Amino acid sequence: MADEDEMLDRIKQAIKTAEQFSNLFYKKFDNERHTIDKMYLDTATLAWNGNAVEGKDDVKKFLLDRVPKSSHMITSLDGQPVPDSAVGGQTTVLVQVAGNVKYDANSSVPFQQNFLLTEKDSKWKVAVDTFRTQ
Repeated sequence: MADEDEMLDRIKQAIKTAEQFSNLFYKKFDNERHTIDKMYLDTATLAWNGNAVEGKDDVKKFLLDRVPKSSHMITSLDGQPVPDSAVGGQTTVLVQVAGNVKYDANSSVPFQQNFLLTEKDSKWKVAVDTFRTQ
């Protein structure tokens, strides 16, 4: 029973993390993109519609230089704890987001984004970010 309670607590933490993280991330992405690098690990990787970027400084540069002004609307959100055995005991959460994004004055398009978040200095940081428009 203790293992079941512990797993339930981890799932609840992952869901809460997904909600809090996504609210902050998309607020920064849409309105304060110049500060987005603070949400990534130094060694983070980004796959943006097939474009691979490594390192938080290059992620920031890519997002500032290559992605137009945006407005995201989330329609689906989930957070799942990643088993300790898969991440060497580091507290890690998989966040899955789906919704619609509008770039500049264009029509909105569906998107999916997955984040692998890890805890560093009592803050959640993006280790891996994978984004794809439909």
